[in-house]
Amino acid sequence: MLYRIVGALDAFQERSGNWLAFLPLALVLVQFAVVLMVYVFSSGSIQLQESLQYINAMMFLGGAGYTAIKDGHVRVDIFYGKMSEKHRAMVNFFGTLFLLVPFLALFWISAVPYVADSWAIMETSVEASGLPFVYILKSTLILFALTLSLHAVADLMRFGAQLRKGNG
Repeated sequence: MLYRIVGALDAFQERSGNWLAFLPLALVLVQFAVVLMVYVFSSGSIQLQESLQYINAMMFLGGAGYTAIKDGHVRVDIFYGKMSEKHRAMVNFFGTLFLLVPFLALFWISAVPYVADSWAIMETSVEASGLPFVYILKSTLILFALTLSLHAVADLMRFGAQLRKGNG
């Protein structure tokens, strides 16, 4: 049962990462369009320029959980690479429990009111011709917290099971 839950959480992260994988290409294409408009056609679009922020936020904040399951986040590896599987599981379990979980708790506490306030006023761009969806842009903070929280739950279950199996 435990492994099925962990597998489902990992599968969700994998699918979301695969879905978001087109965003770097979209970012390059939109940036190319902006440059083309400015330097070739001598015109510009505030909305197109602001869309780069939305794409970037979705790409990085939405992909945080996917990056975590691929072990792609920065790690200072001085001792970790030489550790046994049991000690790695211990480092991962307690690192998640005492570093990631408190960070996520504080992040949720601060992000939810921030995003809710933005939704309450249906916040728009400060630019007159900008995108009227700043509340959606700010919602990517919740997406970040959600994907990383799901990953933390999966990791606690995964590494907790490894530690129990190693001790049994």
